[in-house]
Amino acid sequence: MQTITDILDMPILSLSESDHLTARSFVQGGTLIVGDPGSGKSSTSSKQIICAFMRAGFGGLLHTVKSEDTENYLAYARECGRADDVILFNEASSLTFDPLAFEWSQTTGRGSGSIEACIDFFTTLMSIGKPQGGGGNEKFWELASEQAMRHSIQLIKLAGEPLSIININRAITSFPTHPGQHDEEAWEKNSYTAFLINAIRARKQTFTEHQWRDLEFAADFICIQWAALDERPRSSIVLTFSGLADKFLFHPLRTVFASGTYSFTPEQTTHDRKLIIVDYPVNEYGKSTAQLIQIMVKLTFQRAWLRHRYTPGCCHGACLIQDEFQLLTSRFESHFAQTCRGSAIAMLSITQSILGLAEELGETQPGSKTKAFLNNMGLKIAHRTTCPDTATYFADVIGRAYRYMDSFTSGGSNESNHSHSSIGGSRQLAYSVEPAEFSSLSRPDSTTPYASAIVFCGGSILNATKTEQNPQGANYLRVLFSRE
Repeated sequence: MQTITDILDMPILSLSESDHLTARSFVQGGTLIVGDPGSGKSSTSSKQIICAFMRAGFGGLLHTVKSEDTENYLAYARECGRADDVILFNEASSLTFDPLAFEWSQTTGRGSGSIEACIDFFTTLMSIGKPQGGGGNEKFWELASEQAMRHSIQLIKLAGEPLSIININRAITSFPTHPGQHDEEAWEKNSYTAFLINAIRARKQTFTEHQWRDLEFAADFICIQWAALDERPRSSIVLTFSGLADKFLFHPLRTVFASGTYSFTPEQTTHDRKLIIVDYPVNEYGKSTAQLIQIMVKLTFQRAWLRHRYTPGCCHGACLIQDEFQLLTSRFESHFAQTCRGSAIAMLSITQSILGLAEELGETQPGSKTKAFLNNMGLKIAHRTTCPDTATYFADVIGRAYRYMDSFTSGGSNESNHSHSSIGGSRQLAYSVEPAEFSSLSRPDSTTPYASAIVFCGGSILNATKTEQNPQGANYLRVLFSRE
């Protein structure tokens, strides 16, 4: 019987002559890299890890924030012999990716292709840029928007029309706005919702009992409940969804992301080793638009990846590369980090400090949300950082140990000319790595390609740290990463 080799047990990156990280080390919740601008995090450690993924045969989704990100990824692919596996997704490529068309077409996995899956997808997109975990009024508008989406999607589905962001928006904005309007000739003639109702009438002979019940509830909500709703909250509900959909009414977003087609799929990264570069940099397309594009594609891939359970030999795994990660986060991120190991997805998240991430998560200081997310990251790498919160966080993660601390006291008396002094020591609990040490890590410059970093490997003891004086070793290691 042929033995199946588990790619997750393949060593892909060496930290020292005796410490070799396997692919499994990178899928255990992901990898976090932090460091000040110019500290070498993108050009050294992240480059070495991305190239390790490529050489190991991983496919992946690579996001772009800075203008140079795409060229860097293409150079890495050429260097690793993976240029033929690259799919460059941008306006010039003529490729399309309608996330809703992809979601709606899925038949694998329970819950795939369902109305609720589509609604959850849109709700996550509408939360971009808003504080996560908002309550009160924010939750009310979210639930109200979901309700409008649910009934519009139901109508589109029963009418046999293509499901798209544009069609959902057309349906919601053409719901009757006063009782009895659905019987008026002008509304019947000009409303997209009326068009859907007429299409449903033409197909009614094919409906099952469940579809008839669905139609009954949808019609009651749209023609009675919605029509009787006060104009002020109703208009706010419409704007909540239309504010997102409006971006997709015009070229190029309409052509690329709302065409009803998709030129590539998440399965191509895990099963065909494709490296998909989302070449819509935040710095070029603007934060709001590029964030929406990048997160929309990423969210579709994350959801599809999680529907696939990895078993040895089933696929090659994949990587998710996110430099300036704080700009690409969504409220789905923590759930993905907690569960992606079961799908063999290696997530690499690079950011300048945990303060920036905390701000995007709706916290003024790193709190429970930020720390809960970071706790998922099995591998943590710190380059030079002058952020006290980031340095203290890493010092806390590495931990404390008892060690002897020197003490010196001296004194004297005014009444006598005697003075005294003493030298001693005491055993105290202290940081294994003091926060101040993170601010003095070396950076690459014109004279050296190396950047020093402190690597924490999920609490594992690293072989290179074991000595005669310290046979138990340590859970961190100082590593020099090269940009060459």
